[in-house]
Amino acid sequence: MRAITAAPSAPVHCGSATILQIIGQRLPALIFLLAVATDAWSTEGVGTVKTLTGSATVIRESSVLPVSAGQPVYRGDRIVSGRDSYVGVMLYDDTRLTLGPSSELQIREFEFNPSSYAGDLAVSFLKGTVRVVTGLIGKNAPDNVQLTTPTASIGIRGTEFVVDVEAQ
Repeated sequence: MRAITAAPSAPVHCGSATILQIIGQRLPALIFLLAVATDAWSTEGVGTVKTLTGSATVIRESSVLPVSAGQPVYRGDRIVSGRDSYVGVMLYDDTRLTLGPSSELQIREFEFNPSSYAGDLAVSFLKGTVRVVTGLIGKNAPDNVQLTTPTASIGIRGTEFVVDVEAQ
């Protein structure tokens, strides 16, 4: 019987010149990846459709898309609920928007820093009924929340309310 022994591993020594050479070779790739990640972050959603009863659509740029639970929503999205339908949207600052039947809103602006709770929120209520429960932006900086209807602006003084916009 023969015993097999492993060769002792030798420590690898890298001088500072070698480390700088490796960093220099990989730096352009790292910069490219950071640029791509930053661009992806800017196109990332502002929230998620949490619940859907019935049917709804989202108008995004020039496309009309069906809504489904779990899908992301983006800045600029116009969400339209169908007859006898309800759509629950949760934004990333924990703001909750629940559209009633035949309702429509647009998320015009949403910026949120989860570390400092700083941000801006602007939503236009265009038609129908929407229940709003404000999230961290509304609780920490109510002046940074702009909620509008076709005829009025809404000031945030509480954290939960209902908006009813009659069709014109």
